[in-house]
Amino acid sequence: MYKTLHLKEWSASKTNIVILAAIVTVVLVVSIISYQYSTFTSNKIAEISSQEVRSNARIEVHDLSQILSNKLQTVSALLQTLTPSPLIQNDTYQKSAFILFNSRQLATSELTNFYMWLNKDGKIVWISNMNQTTYQKYKGTDLSYRPYFTLPKTTHTAYYSSLIDSNDKIPRLYISYPVFNNSTGTVDTGIDKSENTRVGGIFKGVVVAGIRADTLGNLLKNHLFSQFNSTIGLLDRNGIILYTNPQQYVGEYIFGNKFQSVLSSALNPPESKNLLNGLIKRSLQGYTGSGDILVNGKMNTIAYEPVAAGGKNFLTLYISAQQNLATNVSTLIDQQRYFTLLVVTIIAAVAIIVAFLVFSWNRRLETTVGARTAELALANEQLKVHDKMQREFINIASHEMKTPTQAILGYSKLIQRHPEKREEMIQAISRNATRLQRLTNDILDVTRIESQSLRLNLERFNLNDVISDVVEDYRSELEKSKGRVKLLHEQLNEIIYVEADKNRLSQVISNLLSNAIKFTKEGTITVKGEIKDSKALVTIKDTGQGIDPEIIPRLFSKFVAKSESGTGLGLFISKSIVEAHGGKIWAGNNHSDANGRGATFTFSLPLLRPTEGETTAGTAEGAATKP
Repeated sequence: MYKTLHLKEWSASKTNIVILAAIVTVVLVVSIISYQYSTFTSNKIAEISSQEVRSNARIEVHDLSQILSNKLQTVSALLQTLTPSPLIQNDTYQKSAFILFNSRQLATSELTNFYMWLNKDGKIVWISNMNQTTYQKYKGTDLSYRPYFTLPKTTHTAYYSSLIDSNDKIPRLYISYPVFNNSTGTVDTGIDKSENTRVGGIFKGVVVAGIRADTLGNLLKNHLFSQFNSTIGLLDRNGIILYTNPQQYVGEYIFGNKFQSVLSSALNPPESKNLLNGLIKRSLQGYTGSGDILVNGKMNTIAYEPVAAGGKNFLTLYISAQQNLATNVSTLIDQQRYFTLLVVTIIAAVAIIVAFLVFSWNRRLETTVGARTAELALANEQLKVHDKMQREFINIASHEMKTPTQAILGYSKLIQRHPEKREEMIQAISRNATRLQRLTNDILDVTRIESQSLRLNLERFNLNDVISDVVEDYRSELEKSKGRVKLLHEQLNEIIYVEADKNRLSQVISNLLSNAIKFTKEGTITVKGEIKDSKALVTIKDTGQGIDPEIIPRLFSKFVAKSESGTGLGLFISKSIVEAHGGKIWAGNNHSDANGRGATFTFSLPLLRPTEGETTAGTAEGAATKP
C-alpha cells in the first residue's frame, strides 16, 4: 500500500514537472517570437526612414541641378545675343557698349562675376562690373593665350571651360562665344542647330562670362532647403573640385594624392573610401544616382547628378545627407525593443510563478483529479503531435513560397519609387503571384508524386527565358540584402527550345538556386543553360560549403537536409519534376576546381528541334555572362 502510494506520488510529481516544463517552454517560445517580431518591425521602420533620406537627397540634387543648368543656359543665351550687336560688330567703344554688358551682368549677378569683350587680338575692350579706375587698369590686357579666347577663335564654337585661375588669382569658370561679322556662316553654340548664329568668316573677337567658383557654391547653398541637413559638392567635368567644405580643397583633383590622403584619414571604415571613389567615377561619366557611405559609424547618403550646359555635361553636383532621421528613429526603436523585452520577461516570470502556485494547489486535489490526469496526458501528447505537424507544414510552406513572396513585396515597393516602370513591375508581380499560387499546391505534390498522378502543363518555350526570369528574381533579393554573393547568368546566346511545364521548371531552378544561396555565404553562383549531346542542360554551380558526403547517396530523397532551415522536400520535388519530363538530375562537389569549393547541380531535359525559321546557333563572339 505504501509502495503503491509512493509510486502514485512519484508519478504525480513527474507529471507536474512535465506540465510545468511545457508551460515554461510555451512562455519562452511566445516570448522569443514576440521579441523577434518586434525586432523585425523595428528594422523595417529604420529602413523606411533611411529610404526617406535617400529619396529626399535624390530630389534635392535633381532640383538644384536643374536650377543651375537653367541659370547657365541663361548666361549662354545672353552671351549669344551680344555677338550680333551693332556696337560689337562695328567696334564701337562707347558708353552704350559698357551699359550693354552691365545690363547682362545685373540680370545674372547671382551667378556671374562679369561679362567681358575681347577684340580680335585677344585684348580687353570692355568689362562689366568695374569702376572706371579698375577698368582703365585692365583695359587692353592681352588675354589671347587664354583657352576661352583661342578655342572659340579656332573652332568657331561656344566654349565651356574647366576651372581656370584668373589674373587676380581667383578660380573661375568661363563661357565664351566667338564674334564674326554679319555675313554668312554659323557659329556652333553647342546647344541646338536652331540656335546657331549666322556669322561671316572674319573673326572679330569673343564675348566672355566669368563665374567665380565660390559664387557658384553659394548660389547652390542659397537654394538648398534649409531644413534638409546636407552639404554640397561640385566638380567640373575633369574631376577638379569647384566647391566643397572646407574651401581649401577648391582647385584640387578629386583623385589626386592630396585629397585622397584626406579621405583616407577621414573615412572609417577604409572600405568607405573605395565606395566613394567608385561613386564619383560613375558620376563623372554622366550618370545620375546615389549611394550610402559609412563615415565614422554614421551612414551618409550621397546623391549626384550632372549639370548640363551647351547640350553637354558641364559640371557634376553632389549632395551628402547624414541619415540623422534614421539614427533618431533607431534610438526610439531600441528603446521600444528594450521595453518589449522587459515586458516579455515580466510576463514569463509571472507565468512561471503562477504555474508553481497552481501546481502546489493541485497537489491537494490529486485524489479527485486522477482520472483527469490521464485524459490530460493523452491530450498533451495529441497537442505535441499536432504541434509537430504544424511546424512541418509551416517549414514546407515557407521553404517553397519564400522567393516569389519576397519578389512580389520588392516589386510592390519599387512601383511606389519608380511609377514610370509600373507596367514592367506589374508584369513581374503578376508572374510571381501566379507562381506563388501554384506553389501553394506543392505540399500536395508529394502525395501526387508518390501516387504517380503529377500533372504537367506542357508548352513550347525557350528555356533561357525561364532561367533569366528566375535569376533576376533572386538577384533582386540578393541586392536588397546587400549580401556578398554574386549571382551570374552564363548564357551561350542560344535559343534552347523544350516542351515542358514552364512553371514546374521555374520551380526546379528556384529550388536549386535557393539551396545554393543558403550554403554560399560569399562568392559566386553561376547559372548556365546550354545544349550538349542533343540534350538541354541547366547547371547551377556555387562556391559555397559543398554537399556533406554523408547525405550524397540520399540527396534527392524526402526530408534529407543538413541545415536547420528547410524540410528537405525541395530536391525531392525537383527530381520528380525533372524525371516526369523525361530528364535526369544529378549533383556533386567541385573537387575538380582549383579551389575545391562548392557544389554543382545539373539537370537535363529532352531537346525540342527548332521549327522552320528558328535557330539555336549562338553569336560569333561565344558565351556571354550577365552579372
